[in-house]
Amino acid sequence: MDIQAIGSRAFAVYIGEPELHRRHIEPRDVTVSTAKELVRNVLDCPDTGTVSLELFPGRHELLIFVRRSAGEPEFYEFTDLEAALSALAVLPRGCDASLYYLRGVYILAVWPGDGARIQALCEFGRPVKRPPAYLLHLREHAAVIADGDAAETLGRYFFPAAGS
Repeated sequence: MDIQAIGSRAFAVYIGEPELHRRHIEPRDVTVSTAKELVRNVLDCPDTGTVSLELFPGRHELLIFVRRSAGEPEFYEFTDLEAALSALAVLPRGCDASLYYLRGVYILAVWPGDGARIQALCEFGRPVKRPPAYLLHLREHAAVIADGDAAETLGRYFFPAAGS
């Protein structure tokens, strides 16, 4: 088993054939529940409720991408990039946010740190009700503009004076 960090809020877990065999697991049969149990065992952590998982079963191995989140994401849609960037500029420091582009619309997934809705985002876009699983749809079908640290990443390019 190999664990590789991907930034500060995500990591990949690679489980090879010997480890899967020892646990009597076939990669193609792994469910999200089974993967959560594997991640719990890997992390020696009783609660994996604040993570989202993406499973990639191979022929004899399994790759799990694990992303830590603070609760469920809120989703906002923006008609243009300028509005999305303006919204990112008002996010509180350290707020976890990802920006996607899908069918002519910019979609911001944001995890407010304290669980409170960030009202200022409504000035630039509109909130949309989606289940947390919508995030998996975005990751598969949308263009990922910035993942996890969208405000910081895009702020460096579009608002460089704010960072200095």
